[in-house]
Order: sequence, then C-alpha cells, then structure tokens
Amino acid sequence: MSIAASSSRLWSRVMAAGPSTSRSAHSAAGASLGDLAPIKGSTKDAIRYGRGQGTTKGGTSGRGHKGQKARSGNGKPTPGFEGGQTPMHRLVPKKGFVNFTAREYAPLPLSRLQTYLMEGKLDPSETITIGSIVRSNIIHGISGFSGVKLLGPHDPALPLPPLKLELSRFSKSAAEVVKAAGGEVLAVYKNRLALRKEVWPEKVEGKDALPVRKADIRYYSNPKKHGYLAPGAAQPASAESPPS
Repeated sequence: MSIAASSSRLWSRVMAAGPSTSRSAHSAAGASLGDLAPIKGSTKDAIRYGRGQGTTKGGTSGRGHKGQKARSGNGKPTPGFEGGQTPMHRLVPKKGFVNFTAREYAPLPLSRLQTYLMEGKLDPSETITIGSIVRSNIIHGISGFSGVKLLGPHDPALPLPPLKLELSRFSKSAAEVVKAAGGEVLAVYKNRLALRKEVWPEKVEGKDALPVRKADIRYYSNPKKHGYLAPGAAQPASAESPPS
C-alpha cells in the first residue's frame, strides 16, 4: 500500500470519529509552533502612552502638567542636590590637596627578608630584584605601588649574608646594615611596564625606560641614594642580560 493511500484512510477515520479524536490524533502526530500559546490570564497588554485622550494615557502620558516628575529622565536630581540651597559640599571649607605626582612604594622590612632567606625561599647567592621579591610572596603583589622600598631595622637574632639587592629605594638604616654585612644595594627606577616585566618576564619584553621626571633623575643620579645612574655605579642585572 502506498503512503498516500494509507494517509487518506487515516484521515477518513479521524473525520468520522469526531473533533475530539481529531485533536488527539493531531497531538499524537506532533504539535507545531503554531499551537503554542500562553496560559489564559498570564499576560496583559502593555499600556500605550500618548495615543489620544480616549486611552486615559494620552496628552501628558500620565505625568501631569510640568514639575520635576514630568521631566524626561528618571525624575530624580543628581546626587548632592539639595533643592536649590547651597549644598553641604560647598559649605564646608577645603584644606590641603592631593599630590598626583606622589608615589607609594611597597614596604619590605629587612627583618622579613632575613626570615625568608633563613627559610630558603630566596637564594642569597643571586641578585634579589623586585621580581624575585614578588614571586617569593614576601609582599603580596605590587598593584598600586611604584616599586619596593627596603626598610630597617634588621633582626640581630637572624643571620644576614652578603646580599646584592636591586630595589626601587632603600632607607638609610637598611642600606647601612646590608653594606656592613658585605652586601651591595642599588636603587633602580622602574616604570609600570618595567614592573610588569619584573613580575612576568615571559610575557613582557623590551628595554627598561629611563626616568623622565626631574625629581626621579636627581634621585637615581645621587650616589648617596645608591642610584644606578650615579657616576661609577654598577649596572642593573636586567640591563646586562637582554631578554630572550
């Protein structure tokens, strides 16, 4: 029997059985997207504003005449607005200023450095840089800082081997203690890109930039500050070995 003949016989039986059998046969055959509809009462028509007075939402669209709540936007003033009177932030006198050129350095106590050296988390035979400091987790990242500054005093109960340190800055007491132990200190300038290169050398390549600000040039050219730009100062380890 052909497909056309079988389908015609099935349809004749459905029509003879009545409408209920027709619906069940249709559902058994499979519903289509045209049969889908939301449940009665679950939806409502959206209000149409500004479409004539007969809708009760025409003309002013339910906002009334003029006023703050009739204006475009959310109908609320900006934060700090006090109805027209002088706001509090203008009544209170101001004092001081924020120095946008100021730089903050992550503090590194020398006693904590001694502890990490004694625990074997840092190798005293290698040059200790900002990158090795961050990767050893002595300081928890340098996000928001312009570098690392070594601070004193040291812990006399812990050993201090001769170290070669290349950090951003050194306090006077910390530098004296490291030098007295036979070590070397070198203050090296690092901009944001150079700091990223210290932490992730496998991701960032290129030469380190020289300081541009006059204050930075004077600081890192001063031998009393152990600057690497001072006459006769040693070159940083990053400058001696080019990136691979």
